[in-house]
Amino acid sequence: AGIKSTAVFPITHQFQPIGTISLDWGKVGEFLNNQQKKEVVDFLNDASGTIDRAKRFHQKLSFSRHLDLARKKEAAWMMMRSAVQLIDKLALASVWVPSSIQNPKVQELSNQIEILSAFSKNKEDVLIYNNRDHINIHKENLINRIVRHDNHKGLIARDPELKAVYIEDVMEESFSRKAVARKIDLVSLYQVPKFNLKTGQLVCVVNYYTNTSHKFTNFEKPLLENHAAMVEKLILEENPEHVEIEVLSEIEELLSDTDDNLSSFLEKILAKTSELIGADSGTISIQKVIDGKPWLVIEDEEGHLVGAKSRSWIKSNFPLMPVGGEELSPEQRSINGYVAHFARPVLIGNVRDDKQTQGFYKNLSGQIQSELAVPIIHGSHVLGVINQDSFQKYFFTQEHQRILQIIASLISQKVNNLLQIENLKRELLQLRKDIEYRDPKVSSYHFGNVIAKSQKVNSLVDQIQTVVESICNRMLNWEGSQEHEVMTGLPSLLVQGQTGSGKEFFFNNIYSHLNDIFQKKKGAQFKLPIRKTNIAAYSGELTYSELFGHKKGAFTGAEFNRQGILEEANGGVVFLDEIGDADPKTQVQLLRFLDTGVFMRLGENQPRISKIFLIAATNKDLLKEIKEGRFREDLYHRLNALSFKIPRLNEREQDIEDLATHFLGILFGSYKKEGGTPPQLEPAAVEYLKQHSYRGNVRELKNILLRAMLFRKGTMISKAEIVSACQTSFTESSQEEITDHNIIDTLLSQFEKGEADFWTDIHQPFKANHLTRDTVRSLILAAKSRYQTNLPGLAVKLRACKTRSHIETDERKKFISFKNFLYKTVKISSN
Repeated sequence: AGIKSTAVFPITHQFQPIGTISLDWGKVGEFLNNQQKKEVVDFLNDASGTIDRAKRFHQKLSFSRHLDLARKKEAAWMMMRSAVQLIDKLALASVWVPSSIQNPKVQELSNQIEILSAFSKNKEDVLIYNNRDHINIHKENLINRIVRHDNHKGLIARDPELKAVYIEDVMEESFSRKAVARKIDLVSLYQVPKFNLKTGQLVCVVNYYTNTSHKFTNFEKPLLENHAAMVEKLILEENPEHVEIEVLSEIEELLSDTDDNLSSFLEKILAKTSELIGADSGTISIQKVIDGKPWLVIEDEEGHLVGAKSRSWIKSNFPLMPVGGEELSPEQRSINGYVAHFARPVLIGNVRDDKQTQGFYKNLSGQIQSELAVPIIHGSHVLGVINQDSFQKYFFTQEHQRILQIIASLISQKVNNLLQIENLKRELLQLRKDIEYRDPKVSSYHFGNVIAKSQKVNSLVDQIQTVVESICNRMLNWEGSQEHEVMTGLPSLLVQGQTGSGKEFFFNNIYSHLNDIFQKKKGAQFKLPIRKTNIAAYSGELTYSELFGHKKGAFTGAEFNRQGILEEANGGVVFLDEIGDADPKTQVQLLRFLDTGVFMRLGENQPRISKIFLIAATNKDLLKEIKEGRFREDLYHRLNALSFKIPRLNEREQDIEDLATHFLGILFGSYKKEGGTPPQLEPAAVEYLKQHSYRGNVRELKNILLRAMLFRKGTMISKAEIVSACQTSFTESSQEEITDHNIIDTLLSQFEKGEADFWTDIHQPFKANHLTRDTVRSLILAAKSRYQTNLPGLAVKLRACKTRSHIETDERKKFISFKNFLYKTVKISSN
C-alpha cells in the first residue's frame, strides 16, 4: 500500500488493552519527535475511557444483533413448519431475505438474497436446499421476475402491486438452482414477496413448494398470503434490546459524569431523552413538599432551575404543579401531577381530546399536540416526572413510553443521590447558620454555640464532649471488621428534655462536632452521612420500611426495592425524634439492630450490615411509659447507657441574658434588611426575663424576643416591651385558651360523629387563616391525649385517611400529606 514507515501506539484503559493506533508514512524515516509522541500518548489516555465505552457498546450491539438473528431464524423455522403442516400438499417452505438483513455486520445495501430459514417434511431435503449461502439476482433466478437491484435502495419491487407469483411447474423454468429443485422433487411454487410500502424495498420472499403439480385454491392463497404477512412482521419487528443498548450507552455516559449538580445533570438527561425519542420539547420536574403538600417544581419562585426544561421553553416560566388526582380543582390539575400522584406513566395521543386527558392536561402551548409523562421512582418514592411533548398528534407510541421508563429507571438512583446531596448541603448550611452564629457580646459559648454559663448546661456540655469524642474514635475505625459491632453493639445516645428545650439543637451541635473531626482526618470535602426522621409519623410496616427498607412486593404498594434511613446513613449519624412514640414492633427490631448492626429489609431473608451512631430524643418519661406497658424496658436500658437530660429554661437563669442576646442577633438578621445593629435589652428587661416562668422553654423565650423586637420603638428593648410580649404570650396561652378549648371540643365531637373531616374542617380553614397554628397544635395534642394513639391512628380518628394500614396508594399519599402538614407546616415537634 506504499507504506514505508509506521508508528504504533497502544490504547489501554485501567491497565486493560483495548487496541492500537497506527500512524503511517509513504517514505522512510522517523517523523515524530518526543514531544509529539507524548502528545499522542496523552491524547489516547484522555480518550481511552470513551474508546472503551464505544468498544463495549459495539460488542453489546453486535451480540444483540446476532442473538436477534438467531431468534428470528428459529421463529421463521417454526412458521415454515406450521405452513407445511397446515397444508397437506406443501413439501417445503422457505424464507429469503436480503443479505443485509441476515448479516448483522453488513449495513450497506445488498444485491444478494440469502435463505433465512427453511422447513421440509424430509430433513435431508432441507440440507440440500440450504447448500448455497448467497443467491445473486444478477444471475438467472426465479426471484428476478419479482425484484431488481437499485444502487440507492438495494433490492426493490419490479411491480409494487404484485401480491404473489404462481408457477405450476418450476422444472419448466430456467434458473440457477434448478438442479437443487430437481434433486428434492420440487414442482409447484406459490411465491409471496413482501416490500416496504413507502420505499418499495424488499423485506422478504416466502416460498411454498409442493412435490406434485398443484393449483392453490382460493382458500389456500389468502391463507398463505396472511402467513407471509406474519413472517414479514416477524422480520421487521425491532428487537427492543437494540434500543435498550443504545439508551443504556447514551445514558451511561451521562451517569458516569461526576461533576454534575442536579440541575445540570437533568438538563443533559432531558436533551438526550428528547433526542432519542424525537420529541419537540420536554421538562423534568422534581417533587417537593411545600407547606405540607407535594408539588412538582421545574423552577423556583426566583426563576432558578430546580429540574430541567427544553431550550424551546427557556423564556417560559413554569408554575408549581400540585401533585394529586380527582381531589384537585380543575385549574390545579396537570398530567405531571397526576403521574406523580399515581406513580404510573401517561400517554396522551391528542391533548385536545377531553376523553383522553380527563381534564388533567394543562395547556401551556398551542403547538403541543401529544404528550408523554413518566415518573422517576426510587424505592417507593416518586422523585419527579419526565415529560415529553410533540407537535404532532399521536406521535408517541408504547415503545416511546418503554424507552422513557428505561431512562427514568436508569437515572433514578443518581437523581436520588443528587437530591440527597443537595438536601444534605442545604441542611448543613442551615445547621451551620444555627450553630456557627456567635454574637460578639456573648462569651459563654461552648461546644459549637451552646450557651453554657449555668452550671447545669456547662456540666452537660463537658459530658457530651467527652462521650462524643470517644464515639467518634470508634466510628473512625469502622472501616475494619464487623466483629466488634457484634460483640459490643452500635453506639447510641438518648437525649431527654421537655418540649422546646432544644433537643434537636444539641443534636445539630453534636453532628457538627463529629463532622469537623472527620474532615480533619479525611479531608475538607468529606461529609459525614446524616439522616433525621420523626418516628411517630409511622407505624407497622411503614415504620419498618422507613428505618430498615423493604423488598419490592413486601407489602401492597411496595413497588420497588428501598433502602431505609439506617442503611442510607451507613458510616454516619441518625437522629430519631420522638422515640417514645415508637410502636412495639419497631422497638423490637431497633433493639436487635443496635445490638448487632445487622438487619433485614422487610420481605427479605438476606442479612445486611450498617454502622451508625444513633441519637434518639424524647420528651416523654420513658420509665412511666415502661410501667404502663408502652415502652420496652430492654430498649430503654440499651439507649439509656449513654443519656443526657437537657435542663428546663427555668433551671438556666444564668444563661437567659446570653440566650436573649444570641437570639436577638439571629432574629434581627432574619427579619431585617442587611446592615444595622441588633437591638439590645435594657437591664430591667433582662431581669424581667430571668424572673419569668417559661412553660415553653427556649422556644417560648425566642418567641417573646421576636415579638418585642418587631414592636419595639427604639434601638433598646425596654422592660415594658418585654412585659407586653410576655403578656401576649400569656394571652395566647390563657385568654384564648377558653375559645380554643371550645373550638377543639366542638371539632373532636364532630369527628367522632362523622360530621367532619381533617381536610375540610382543619386543613382548609388553616390555609384560609381561619384557624391559628396554635389552635391546630392544641387540637392535635388534645386528640392524641383523648384517643391515646400514634400518628397513623390519629389520622384515621381525624378522618384524614380511611385506613390505619395505609396500604392503598391514595390513602398512603393522604397520610403522608397529613404527616407533612403536622410536622412541616404546623411544626408539631418533641422539642
